[in-house]
Amino acid sequence: MLHTWKVDEGVRVRPRTRPVKGCIGIRIRPFRRTDEEYAAVAAIVARAPAGEVCDFEYSNPAALRAFDEVFASDALPRRYVAVAPDGAIIGYAHTFPTTWIAEPGGFWAAVRVLPAYRRLTIGRQLLARALGEAHAAGGLFALAQVREQLADATDFAEQTGFTEMLRSWEMLLDPRAVDVAPLQRHVARAEASGIRLTTLAAQRAVDPDWLPKLHALHFTLNRDVPLPDAPNITLEWFEQFALTCPEAFFIAMDGDRYIGESVMHPDERQPGVLKQHLTGVLREYRGRGVAMALKVLTIAYAQTCGYTQISTWVESTNASMLAINERLGFTRHPGLVVYRQDLT
Repeated sequence: MLHTWKVDEGVRVRPRTRPVKGCIGIRIRPFRRTDEEYAAVAAIVARAPAGEVCDFEYSNPAALRAFDEVFASDALPRRYVAVAPDGAIIGYAHTFPTTWIAEPGGFWAAVRVLPAYRRLTIGRQLLARALGEAHAAGGLFALAQVREQLADATDFAEQTGFTEMLRSWEMLLDPRAVDVAPLQRHVARAEASGIRLTTLAAQRAVDPDWLPKLHALHFTLNRDVPLPDAPNITLEWFEQFALTCPEAFFIAMDGDRYIGESVMHPDERQPGVLKQHLTGVLREYRGRGVAMALKVLTIAYAQTCGYTQISTWVESTNASMLAINERLGFTRHPGLVVYRQDLT
């Protein structure tokens, strides 16, 4: 039968002939910021296997709304939805400014369609609309991300004009298998050079200005990270992030200056697992073993608290952190491919 598309709110797509189960008319329109549509988009993500979900995708409606609210009113994510004849939202795409990247003109793009509606060009049409809006907003390039083990997803990215930029691999460690005692030399060496190593739990008790200082450090370090925890590191967001588990937020200090950090949170979905977020050191302090010392402290913490796994992510372009993790016994697993497309 004939698969037809409807024209809706300025979006014009070509009909295509394809045998399908019935005649399906799909409309593509802008997302409406209502509770119902936040729930519908989040439900699409929730139906995807955990191993297919990428960064900046949210299966909880409140988390998705909170994500939108970290953007200024003139830089809100531009989100579009595909709507079935019965009114159900069966796919979405969005773009938003890559505020964490120093290079101007960047936008992040994501698209997801329910499995039953794939291979009908819905994803292509959603993505084309979202990228068009990014270009109209002054976008010079777009970044997108897929799981590297999903051949269909990597093919889709390449067929829609993206080229691979880097990979981000998950690295896993069983802390119970690590002999921390000989690794303490890295901690001693850093401390002997004048660097003090502590935790946020301890620092909060002695420094009333910890929040703006640590926020400034985290913001600076994120400028060097292709895949940060949040697109906008606001003070409010960071305070909640930092205080999730302050005893597992390790800090390196030079006098009163915050110069490095390694942050871990318990994984709410997997008991016994620690998610290691950013580990970083200011540029002028790199090459002095501070990052290694911080990582050793995180492993010791995991052992003391009875955790059975540490999970972290490292980009293929970060040779030094890849080397540190491999020296400590982390093993590499399939991860994410980051793609780039020129919008000019």
